[in-house]
Amino acid sequence: MMEFQGYTHPQSYFPEFPPESEWDVIIIGAGPNGLIAAAYLAKAGLKVALIERRYEVGGGLATEEILFPGYYSSMHAIYHMMVDYMPVLRDFDLGRHGLVWIKPNLQASMVFENGDSVLLTNMIEDTADSFLKYSVKDAQTFSKTMGRWRRIVKDIIAPMTFIPPMLPIEITMALQKNEVGQELLELVEQSPLDIVTSMFENDRVRAMLLYNICMWGLDPRETGVGLFVALYLDRMMNKCYCQGGSHKFANSLGREIVQAGGVILDSSQVNDIIMEGGKATGVFLWEGRTLKAKAIISTLDPQTTFNDLVGADNLPASLKESVDGWKYDKWSLNTLHVVSEEQPRYLPRDGWASEAFMTIFGFESMDQMLEHWDNVVAGKLDTSIMGGHATCESFWDSHLVRVPPEHAHRQVSFFQHHAPYNLEGGWEAKGPEIEEAILQKWAKYAPNMKKENIVQTNQETPVDIEIRFPNMRYGSIKHGDYKPIQLGCFRPNQECSSGKTPIEGLYTGGASNYPGGCVLGGGGYLIANKVAEELGVTKWWKPTKEMERCTKTYLEG
Repeated sequence: MMEFQGYTHPQSYFPEFPPESEWDVIIIGAGPNGLIAAAYLAKAGLKVALIERRYEVGGGLATEEILFPGYYSSMHAIYHMMVDYMPVLRDFDLGRHGLVWIKPNLQASMVFENGDSVLLTNMIEDTADSFLKYSVKDAQTFSKTMGRWRRIVKDIIAPMTFIPPMLPIEITMALQKNEVGQELLELVEQSPLDIVTSMFENDRVRAMLLYNICMWGLDPRETGVGLFVALYLDRMMNKCYCQGGSHKFANSLGREIVQAGGVILDSSQVNDIIMEGGKATGVFLWEGRTLKAKAIISTLDPQTTFNDLVGADNLPASLKESVDGWKYDKWSLNTLHVVSEEQPRYLPRDGWASEAFMTIFGFESMDQMLEHWDNVVAGKLDTSIMGGHATCESFWDSHLVRVPPEHAHRQVSFFQHHAPYNLEGGWEAKGPEIEEAILQKWAKYAPNMKKENIVQTNQETPVDIEIRFPNMRYGSIKHGDYKPIQLGCFRPNQECSSGKTPIEGLYTGGASNYPGGCVLGGGGYLIANKVAEELGVTKWWKPTKEMERCTKTYLEG
């Protein structure tokens, strides 16, 4: 984080922003959580400064001209899973900024070499119809089970995403109050693999379900994370696309912040959190400015926040131990962005399968998929068994292609697969070979993706993710692994999961805090509530109806 020291920042020449300034709240990192927290607190009348290292706000909500010139892609977050539950989308009228969400019914297809396909749709009945081709039992099981799981998500898991974390014993006692909660408790201690294989019999149905459940880094064999099976499966059936690219969401929040009187400082890196008498009192920016505040919120990962910015010597022993023991994601993602002459056309006998929001290919069995994931955890990639998912972004959003009319027919797509940060042989040496293997595999499942139809490519490896977002250390898209001791009230640790840290004046509210990553909107919302309470500010917002119902049903009495 000290890379710019000794250099003069161009912004230091602008006298209208003083070298020293006072604020109510300083927020480090203008990713989704930083933007959400800043929007709430600025509208509450607080003097807010939101500081972003990059040249644009949004963090993982970036949409960039990564395929230059004229072709844009949302490189990080594209599948928005919590649109129908995020409080920020109800408390702010972001539609007035042109924010539009698209939710396709055909959420995902999994295609196979022989032309078979399995579909996952927003409508339970359509998914069951697809499963019926392979197993009557699986179709019936899915119909019955998914109806119950959707209620579990709606009544419990989704609203609790935006309610402060509780101790495991408190959660157990709360969920025992009715049958819905009891069913969730039965899921919790199982692994995703155990749940899927015990409930479904057909291998292709199992593969489809397990991929969607574990896509965001959930270990298929990890016990104690069974609640994510219901959550992720339901949410992967409710993915939304942000029209204009994911940056449109970030831009809309940025407008709210500025209109409420907040200030956004981009291209401005925090070098240090200023400590005075054991208290966090401000930040020092690399261009030489000092900002002081009553509350400082960091949305960065634990090691960056505490070891790099606060300084290891300023940490209580127990906090330093938990920070040093933080485990980052077991796997990352490698993404190949592609401009092609036409939209990928896959070979399933069911023509509808080619129009899915997300198309999974490369895996012919669940065991092959598990073998690929095992290789990734071991730091290896066997391209002969590797599979992943693809989306043609421009099929859903023509705004991403901004070229002369003679090229306006071209399409922007990406293929993404799980990959290790520390790849055996290294990404610099192995990257071109992996890109070639991806293109060959893609053409195998979608023959029109042959080389002569590929205009240009750009591969973003796990190492590139870390370069773009340094707080995603080791390409950790969630800022930290999902394992029982790093979830709930243990995320990032019991001392900080509420957002308030043992260091007076310092708060945390990023993806490494409860409830986690994947643009849930929970971290920013929860820390805005905590800081408003700590500063004695009247909240202009109220809990959503789902949150109120969940609190009344499970948490009161």
